[in-house]
Amino acid sequence: MTNIQLMRKCLETKVIQPLIDQGYIGKYPHFKREKENCIELITFQTNKYGGSFTVEVSAVFPNKENKNYVLYNDKEIKDLNVWDTNIRYRLKGMYDGWFYYRDLYSKYIFGFGKDYIDISENTPPESVPAGYKLVQKFDENTANQICQEVNKQLIKAFKWMQRFENKQINT
Repeated sequence: MTNIQLMRKCLETKVIQPLIDQGYIGKYPHFKREKENCIELITFQTNKYGGSFTVEVSAVFPNKENKNYVLYNDKEIKDLNVWDTNIRYRLKGMYDGWFYYRDLYSKYIFGFGKDYIDISENTPPESVPAGYKLVQKFDENTANQICQEVNKQLIKAFKWMQRFENKQINT
């Protein structure tokens, strides 16, 4: 099983299934839950280079003046996702704002902070530049830890979303 397959399987069982149990519908990467006054949105964004992802949440308010979205190209409200919203909350990730599902190496670069390099399972470790140290060895245990951290950070995201919804609904 590849790293991406392992991470996706773990996400489906430990993060996405609990969201579905809470009333969210959709398929990876976009999920939503319709409530009386709003539609809550969750999106898993995969890094375009692979090896990592982040999660964003938002809500839209179809019946309010401040809807928190603009429809483009005849898109319907039922097809909205987090990327269509004006205000959203992004999970902090574990490293550099992202959740990595590869072996991860880090080096402190003076004046720039930490730099991260992730390598796939097909890349030999000796190809990592000098001075970088292993900070995460990806395996099934790491995938489980990532899912635990996503769930932990989603609690903060849901609190943010609740405050955001209350503010929008009560104005």
